[in-house]
Amino acid sequence: MTLQRSVHDDTLAGLKALCSDARLSAKAQASCAALAGKLAAPVRIGLLGLPGAGKRAILAALGGLPPDLGTQPLPTLELNHGPTARTDAMLADGSRIETEGLPTPDLLAQDPVFLQITSPAPALSGRSLLLLVTDASASDLRAGLAWAAPRLDLALWCSRDWGDFERDLWQAAPDRMHNHALLVLTGDHPARPQDTEFDGQFQVSPATALGLAPLVAHLDRVIEDASLQDIHAAQMLLHRYGAPAPRIVLAEQTQPAEIIPHPATLPPEAARDLARVFHAVRDAANDLSATLESGCDEDTLFTAFEETFSTLSSRAASADSLQEHLPDLAALFDEAQDLALLLRIEGGTDQLADAAQLLLQVRQDVEQHMAA
Repeated sequence: MTLQRSVHDDTLAGLKALCSDARLSAKAQASCAALAGKLAAPVRIGLLGLPGAGKRAILAALGGLPPDLGTQPLPTLELNHGPTARTDAMLADGSRIETEGLPTPDLLAQDPVFLQITSPAPALSGRSLLLLVTDASASDLRAGLAWAAPRLDLALWCSRDWGDFERDLWQAAPDRMHNHALLVLTGDHPARPQDTEFDGQFQVSPATALGLAPLVAHLDRVIEDASLQDIHAAQMLLHRYGAPAPRIVLAEQTQPAEIIPHPATLPPEAARDLARVFHAVRDAANDLSATLESGCDEDTLFTAFEETFSTLSSRAASADSLQEHLPDLAALFDEAQDLALLLRIEGGTDQLADAAQLLLQVRQDVEQHMAA
């Protein structure tokens, strides 16, 4: 989101300024530098699994690369965002070849053992991809997983037919890989019930990219949530040492440029979901009004606002019809949730007033959709 990216950049700039303050203790400077490094670093996503599981095609799709790159034999590689396309190849004898552009067939014909690739593809902004290539033996896979574990923040296990062999391999993988991991089924069989070893399960066709959009949307949400947590920690540090934290300013309400579909012109399922969201927003406003009148402390009130927007965002995200027919409304709830969290980070009476105004704006937007 544009707003979150702006707050992220401003917070990072504040951390860098604080790190250069000679008055900070060595411990405080180390904490500041560590947080700055975490905010500046991309989220590292690993593509793991047996040979033939479609990892290369998913790499090309997630990385915004030419589709034909996903059909060529590739070694283990790292793909990062950069201003220009560039490839650094390591050969089996330890020598290196550096070339402009993405890997070419001539370069791959020299059987490199590892590639470091940069690409200006927008899909790579804020993230990097690691493709782990092994043979099908358990020993090679275990060695590869051990090597990849400290290089990943989020793991995607790609599988054509998730079975006992792969399950045993995954259960024996380093613990840190299990913290954030998804199962990506790439075969022709329908998705099975959720496997408890993973945070989520997706069915994707590497050949057609069918099912890729929900996976990308989930990755975006996970990355946004992780970024917000880092921003929260960074702003707490800035506040502790008296450094100015980015001020959150609510954008003025503007009329949408496009015509909003009237509920009567929406498909029945979308109209029902819109009505449910309207009632949820109305009830939330009434509940929060009662909470405000009860004279609760600021922390309780901020918690109430944050939980309200989180619930509304979850409802909109789970309603596929709203995502399809009213994407601007679904995006509104996501942005409101981010704003509520950031307002809580700042704290104070003014921010409570902003949170109340934010809920009013959301209610007005939903009412506008209902009455359009």
